Amino acid sequence: MSFRFSASGSAGFAGSGFSGAKTVGGTDRQNSADVTRRRLLQLGLSGLAVSALPGCSLFVMAGKMFFGDPKQKSQFRRSTGVDLTKGEKKLLIACSAPHGVLHRFPAIQIDLVDRLTHLLKTRGVKVIPSDDVATWLDDNGDWGDFGELSARFKADFVVHVTITRFEVDVPNSSNLQQGRMSCRVEILDCKKTGSPIGVFDNTYDMSYPKFPIQKENKSERIFLESFMKNVSTSLAQLLYDHRASEVIS
Repeated sequence: MSFRFSASGSAGFAGSGFSGAKTVGGTDRQNSADVTRRRLLQLGLSGLAVSALPGCSLFVMAGKMFFGDPKQKSQFRRSTGVDLTKGEKKLLIACSAPHGVLHRFPAIQIDLVDRLTHLLKTRGVKVIPSDDVATWLDDNGDWGDFGELSARFKADFVVHVTITRFEVDVPNSSNLQQGRMSCRVEILDCKKTGSPIGVFDNTYDMSYPKFPIQKENKSERIFLESFMKNVSTSLAQLLYDHRASEVIS
């Protein structure tokens, strides 16, 4: 992760002796030099404070130190200009996975839809209840035509997550585990033209944690729960504005 920032030096510092009074000659230059030294000292101490932090937290804390923790626009909002958290648009979430993944994790489609639905609702996004979506899938066997699906639930947008890989075991190792998921996220606008049109289409690769861990440290059930929480949060953040400190690294 990279973070760029610049310190303009336009703000004064309390106790610097710079009150705005006019000075002349050497006194003016001396006061200016004192202020500059104080600013450099404060920046230097700030750098020492964040340099002790590991990984991305160093840059996150540095950003918060100079700029606070402002919200950043979601990828969806940057692509469409639509802020889903205003609750004016209704969202339907669908998930597909290959037979190999479903054989090992038969509930993954509905589990992911349920988690995303919950996370988005807490942010004020209007989402079709996951139970209704699950019932429709059970009755129809597959997602079929998203035009029919969106019309059935009067959805403005359909978010379709297609899982292409989902693993929790490390290849060629019997005692290590690491979650890895690859997926495609497509978002269809179902109201603009009367039939679904794509407005967002990206692929993602996620790993959790960054490095494999011993299986004895965490049961598969607990590990899978942590991995799904990580994945669902990362995917949900594609759809709502969030702060840099909320991003899962």
